[in-house]
Amino acid sequence: MNADAALKRQFATAIVAALAVMIGLGGVIALANHGHHRPEGAAERWLTAVGDTTRKGVKADARDRADKLGGVSIGQPLLPTDDTKGKSAFPDLEVGKARVTAGQARVPYRLHQRAQHGKNPLKEGTMVLARSGEGWKVTSLDARQPGEKVPSDGGQPPSSAGLGLWLGAVGVGALVTVLIIVLVEWATRSSQRALAAS
Repeated sequence: MNADAALKRQFATAIVAALAVMIGLGGVIALANHGHHRPEGAAERWLTAVGDTTRKGVKADARDRADKLGGVSIGQPLLPTDDTKGKSAFPDLEVGKARVTAGQARVPYRLHQRAQHGKNPLKEGTMVLARSGEGWKVTSLDARQPGEKVPSDGGQPPSSAGLGLWLGAVGVGALVTVLIIVLVEWATRSSQRALAAS
């Protein structure tokens, strides 16, 4: 009975230690990500949410997501007039590299509107975003200016996370792996000692 109680105590300790490590790592990841929000990411999420406002089963959620990133009304000119039959308004969409100046970003986009018959009409232009707290919000749609292109038109791809964040992610993954190995080894030795003592 003492061996069982010892095993249960060690198991509970291991669980608490693992949870503490995960919470600590979550805090480290949040700190590392602080201030690294990309306007292209916000623009693409907004376009996806606007397109999802015609999807069966997710319309209300899509409106909430779009409103948090700028509002559905801004994207109204992009929505098709045809019935989408419960599918997303945009069968495809693409964004290019943002041009950021003084708290404002311009992100080029290219998408097709879903059509019932015939070819899906092409829509392209630029989303204008403004800083909002730590992130970005879409404020309007505009015509493209010279040099604003998406990758399929020969433009630059959207920016990605910096090298430091990638290296940090690899480091966190290695740390989690080492900690799991240490916890498994500790639990194995502890259970062997408890069994030997009984």
